[in-house]
Amino acid sequence: MIGKIINLKKIQKIVENQRDLIATKLARLRSEDPFLIEDRSLIVEPGTDASILSGHERIVVLENRLKSDLKEIESALKKIKKGTYGKCEKCNRKIDIKRLEVKPEAVYCLKCENEIEAKKGNK
Repeated sequence: MIGKIINLKKIQKIVENQRDLIATKLARLRSEDPFLIEDRSLIVEPGTDASILSGHERIVVLENRLKSDLKEIESALKKIKKGTYGKCEKCNRKIDIKRLEVKPEAVYCLKCENEIEAKKGNK
């Protein structure tokens, strides 16, 4: 790891591509949401409402996950522009370059991420 530096232009391009991919996925999910059908009274088959509700709930869960990912990506892009990219938001230490290569939108070092996840698991 010594001597290895972050290629910010490469990371920025990767993160921007991730942002564009998520935006495309969000648009597709919204177009597939059965609750966006203008006139749900056109649905006449018995039991259809339950399957539509289930489809809508699945889409909402996926959409919330994508929105969360998008928020992390936008945060990473802001940090790149501000010159603070690669620092842990909890302990302020540098995030390992290998971690950033795998998850360029990471805001915590692996140690802090594990601590946060452990606390979530204990609730």
